[in-house]
Amino acid sequence: MKSLRCRCWLLLWMLSPGWLSLPAAQTGLVVEKIEIRHVGPPAVSDDLVRANLHIKVGDPYNPDASTDDIRALKATGYFRDIRVEADRTENGGVKLIYVVQGQPVLSEVRFEGNRKYSNTKLLKMVKSKIGEPLDDYKLFSDAQEIKKLHEKAGYQQTKVESKQSINEQLGRATVTFEIKEALKVRIMDVQFVGAQAFSQRKLSKQLKTRRHWMFSWLTGSGKLKEEQFQEDQEKLKDFYWSEGYIDFEINEVKLDYSSPTRLVIRFIVYEGQRYKVGSVEFKGNARFTAEQIRQGVVVLGRPVKPRMLEGEIFTPKGLERDREAIEDFYGAHGYIGKGERDRIIVGTIKNPNTDRGTMDLVYQIDEGEPSKIEKIEIRGNTKTKDKVIRRELSVSPGEVFDMVRVKLSKERLEGLQYFTQGKVQMSVEPTEVPNLKNLIVDVEEGPSGNFYFGAGFSSIDQLFGYVGMTQGNFDLLNPPYFTGGGQKLRLQATIGTKQEDYELSFVEPWFLNRHLALEVDLFHRDILYYSDLYDQRETGARIGLRRALFTDAFQIGLNYTIENVGIHFDQSLTATNALITYGPGKDAAFPVIPPSISPTLAEESGDRLVSKVGATLTYDTRGGGYLPSRGQLTSLSASIAGGPFGGDTDFYKLDLQSLWYFKGPFEGHVLELGGSAGVVKAYGDSTRVPLFDRFFLGGANTLRGYKFRHVGPKDEFGEPLGGGTYWFLSAEYSIPIIERLRFAAFYDIGMVYSKAYDFSLGNYNDDWGIGLRLLIPQLGPAPLRLDYAFPITHGSDTSGSGRFQFSVGYSRPF
Repeated sequence: MKSLRCRCWLLLWMLSPGWLSLPAAQTGLVVEKIEIRHVGPPAVSDDLVRANLHIKVGDPYNPDASTDDIRALKATGYFRDIRVEADRTENGGVKLIYVVQGQPVLSEVRFEGNRKYSNTKLLKMVKSKIGEPLDDYKLFSDAQEIKKLHEKAGYQQTKVESKQSINEQLGRATVTFEIKEALKVRIMDVQFVGAQAFSQRKLSKQLKTRRHWMFSWLTGSGKLKEEQFQEDQEKLKDFYWSEGYIDFEINEVKLDYSSPTRLVIRFIVYEGQRYKVGSVEFKGNARFTAEQIRQGVVVLGRPVKPRMLEGEIFTPKGLERDREAIEDFYGAHGYIGKGERDRIIVGTIKNPNTDRGTMDLVYQIDEGEPSKIEKIEIRGNTKTKDKVIRRELSVSPGEVFDMVRVKLSKERLEGLQYFTQGKVQMSVEPTEVPNLKNLIVDVEEGPSGNFYFGAGFSSIDQLFGYVGMTQGNFDLLNPPYFTGGGQKLRLQATIGTKQEDYELSFVEPWFLNRHLALEVDLFHRDILYYSDLYDQRETGARIGLRRALFTDAFQIGLNYTIENVGIHFDQSLTATNALITYGPGKDAAFPVIPPSISPTLAEESGDRLVSKVGATLTYDTRGGGYLPSRGQLTSLSASIAGGPFGGDTDFYKLDLQSLWYFKGPFEGHVLELGGSAGVVKAYGDSTRVPLFDRFFLGGANTLRGYKFRHVGPKDEFGEPLGGGTYWFLSAEYSIPIIERLRFAAFYDIGMVYSKAYDFSLGNYNDDWGIGLRLLIPQLGPAPLRLDYAFPITHGSDTSGSGRFQFSVGYSRPF
């Protein structure tokens, strides 16, 4: 009763005008005691509770401080409920009682109403785990994730709620996710009401939200996914803006259900008019004329100039691109801004003229003063050597502070993939001299090594598995870590039913501190897929030098290869010795060649040492990506074996290969044209070119309507012998069907001839066919390539029936 009377007295006193008029710390009450009281099983120790309290014994009593303590205890996540009681003591002070109820431990998770997904699958995806304290935020997040999972599968109106059952005495909780699955909804159509500038088909292709069709089970289309749907609305706006319709708006989005399971999406749009660029004016440009800015400058082969000129379609992205181009134009001349700025400032003013449908542009330029580089300081490279970074920079101390070259230098450093993505920074640091600035290169080291493994299958290699390791920032002279030197090392082993390969590759991209790449390869290959009669074994080494000529797209290389190559027939098929049982020479042994191996092919049996020197010229303008839509890859190689270089065989080889890519008339359409031709000829003491260095055609990478290597000369048993001359042409046109599937139609033509320089164009084999390119993200960026080809002009040894070819990749290596 005394405690109750004290509490009532304290409450009345706190509510009195005198109490309310005083600051909390001036009430005269002192905290004499702090008590911790637990409801249910203690979640944590009393010491941990006290450690999170701001109020201490002896402090003036302050109700606001108690409120802060409640917030601090809540923030720990250990407590479900906290309250503070204040009692008067006999000495006239205050005793504070912190009544805390710990979060119950999650003992069971249940699911009710789930028909689409099993309890096991749902239990794996939720973040609330048995044995952990109950977390209301996690429960809410789990319910949302379960809802999204159902929405992705087409169950749009699914509702998910979490219900809790708590035993306060035991401190245990059971959570039940109540799932009310909706009917599965399919998008039957996506319409754009009010759209006239573009066709419905073209607009639909801008979105990932698409109607249901026969291959939706593969593409995942036909379902309304909320996040994707919101992104699609932004994509639609971006598309219109990129075409000059900057007034475009989506007025309304209607979701019309013709039935509980059928949905039609209607975008009610306002297109507005298309704007073109009117006048373009430059202000503040005292150092350069408007014409000089328009003409721009070329830095390391890259033109730097504004591109959106009078009469062209106006786009917001084009405006930003040109604004940056003007900044780069000045930056290329050393104008990097005033004070500590590392760029000049270019402002933009847009003046629309709705009557003419034009946008007049004004670029307001704050030029600043030109600067030079005093020194370059590199920071953050705890592993990579300074010289590895400096040699990638396109600027040097004493030069004009060319910000375009600085930007290109940053791209080069990022392209090395030594550093954490987004963590290569270039900044300007002022010095005591106004027009001298320091360039600060700040990097953050990232992982440069990679361990990988996998498996594959093709109609040539059949089944194989591989394992390997790469280190892109290797240093041969830095034991025991062997990193930081910018060298490249790769180890790979491939073992399959038709092959066994081991390879070690080393590249020093800056040999002798010059932009000259030194390449060293050691290899052993045991190839069984060339023929059912023999296997080909290659063991050797290759060393080469490679560098760019004029531009990075044009490369020249010199190499030397020494290898032991052997043709080994199946033991059951090799020649055996027989005895003469009568007449002259009785009991003498003589070889017997099995009827399945011709004498011509039998001559190839055994090992040969090949020592050869080669040169290559390569021109590559394709850009990145597995399926280029422009550019070319052309390669000319020449090699000579034997003669002054030693070895067991003398021959020379010339080979020209070229691939060209062109955009088709419709979006995503790609035309690929390819061609190659080559000659190989023996000289000196050699009367023939060995089998392993002849040319072959046929199979998934060349003439797809024929068996692997079966186009060209053969022996009397139909075994390919290869030839000294070949030529090959191919045309392939591919189009996108769905996001991860392309359709291709192709035509191949070519031939292999026995003698060198025998280009008998009247004698050839050709085929036509169709194919699919299926991209499966789990298998990597290269797609599965499925082709079915029909021979057209062929010899009597080919039936003319279609042939299926299976491999990996968009492009075919020659």
